[in-house]
Amino acid sequence: MAIFALVVSQPNNAIRMLMNAKLYALLPLLGLLVWTSCSSETDPSFTLSTTGDIELYADEGAYKTFSFTSAREWLATSSDSWLSLSQTSGEAGTYTLRLICADTNDTGSTRTATVTLTSVELVKTINVVQDPILVIEEEEINVGAEGLDSLYLYFDVNISDINNLYIYYGPNWLIQGNSLGTTRSMDTYYLLVSVPENTDSSSRTGYFLFCLDDDLDELVGQINIIQEGVSAGTSSDYSDDGIVVTLQTASKGSGLPIVLMGDGFIDTEITDGTYEEVMVQAMENLFTEEPMTSLREYFDVYYVTAVSENNMFGDGYSTAFSCELEGGSSTYIEGDDDAVMEYIEKVDGIDAGSTLAVVILNTTTYAGTTWFNYYINGKRSELAIAYCPTIYGRTHEYFREVLVHEAVGHGFAKLADEYYYSGTIGKSDISTIQRLQSSAGWYMNIDFTSSTDDVLWSAFIADSTYTGEGIGVYEGAYGYVYGAYRPTDDSMMNSNTIGFNAPSREEIYLRVMEEGAGLSPTHEDFVAFDVETGMAGQPLTNKYTSGLKTRSASNMPRFHVPQFEAKELKGGGK
Repeated sequence: MAIFALVVSQPNNAIRMLMNAKLYALLPLLGLLVWTSCSSETDPSFTLSTTGDIELYADEGAYKTFSFTSAREWLATSSDSWLSLSQTSGEAGTYTLRLICADTNDTGSTRTATVTLTSVELVKTINVVQDPILVIEEEEINVGAEGLDSLYLYFDVNISDINNLYIYYGPNWLIQGNSLGTTRSMDTYYLLVSVPENTDSSSRTGYFLFCLDDDLDELVGQINIIQEGVSAGTSSDYSDDGIVVTLQTASKGSGLPIVLMGDGFIDTEITDGTYEEVMVQAMENLFTEEPMTSLREYFDVYYVTAVSENNMFGDGYSTAFSCELEGGSSTYIEGDDDAVMEYIEKVDGIDAGSTLAVVILNTTTYAGTTWFNYYINGKRSELAIAYCPTIYGRTHEYFREVLVHEAVGHGFAKLADEYYYSGTIGKSDISTIQRLQSSAGWYMNIDFTSSTDDVLWSAFIADSTYTGEGIGVYEGAYGYVYGAYRPTDDSMMNSNTIGFNAPSREEIYLRVMEEGAGLSPTHEDFVAFDVETGMAGQPLTNKYTSGLKTRSASNMPRFHVPQFEAKELKGGGK
């Protein structure tokens, strides 16, 4: 129909000559010739939707589109291999061409490619500009030993979906958050970093890694933070050593003893009030989670001054309790338990066998280990020693969380870890834990059966009061992925970041009532108490912080399990 209309409306000289010769049999062929002749006479032209540069995101697969109309057949080419085109040729008509980033721009520089459209002899070009995927304002930053509360790390990201950018940081002493701004086609971000005081003599380096996947394979940028070390301090005056200060006296019951002491504090840090500030903060931290908050009146709390020769740890330094941090990716700490026992007994009339001893290390390192299963005069005691540094500073949330996990969870209540990393728990570990459960009532927050009717916390599962807490049987505990079970998906004994779950709260309550009040409470007594405190059936949360506002993942060290090898301590107890 189109060819026919074209022939009728626009006959040319060739057609007239053929008609005069009455060669009617050649009309179909002539019609085709007429169409071809007319098409070749159409002037090539392009009408483009844009005449300016096109800006393209820098991650592989990112694309932009632009439209054009061509009067004739056309070809399209790209000047660089990193830019590919969705279509490279076509006939006359209107098209939408997709410009695709074929590989990530991790060069650190802006790159430009040219798209060339050709129709017969007509040529049109479009410039495609691509900024690098990441531009970091400062790739290396130096910080003094005193640290910084607020350090802003600025960087631009040119990516089609910001959720595809992963930010990792480490070691664990760095703390970060982030916020978003915008400038032209790129998103401008900053990480708000807190650099705690470096109390060690050697310098240390922290890093932020920017990746396009979640396992560090596609690293596109890095920021290093180098912090200076400090010179070790040395004591010259030991006159304040061994002084006992009463921080709190129980107003209910017999008074369950907690004795705080510090390691790595020199004489001037005691006389200037630093030591006491740390001890008071540690005490307050211990009572921040239920049921300890509601049971605080049952505790006597003391601190004993301990003057160390040096305020650093490691080879060449001497401290009151000889604490050693394993370092690296480990949170393991050990100290001189007999020296700790000596300072406990500086408190007049104390029952060392019932004491929770807390040794605060004068370092901001992320670490913490609790020791128990001590024997005094040949008898197993409830004495526990929790070693914990002032992690990232005495007022930091991590110091509070780890101290509660170690001192209250492990030390006072003898709870097991509910975190899990790998492997299947062995028969030897199961046998040891079950023996401690039956003989001492320890580790009652984990079990080795998946039966909701037989697990140790089955009463909570069957009680509708606790539905909102999500109590069940979750595989993974005591560091193992398989074979050990915990009551809730997360808890203070798992990530440290939220409160104690109901079975753990019950263990704390039972010990306070039995040893502090001289009672024999039932499960129903605890439930009534838990309802009164407002905890029963409530989802576990962290009421002290909303968490780090970041899409990043941190490489926190694995927590070290408590140590409970049987050990006889010097000293006679009460």
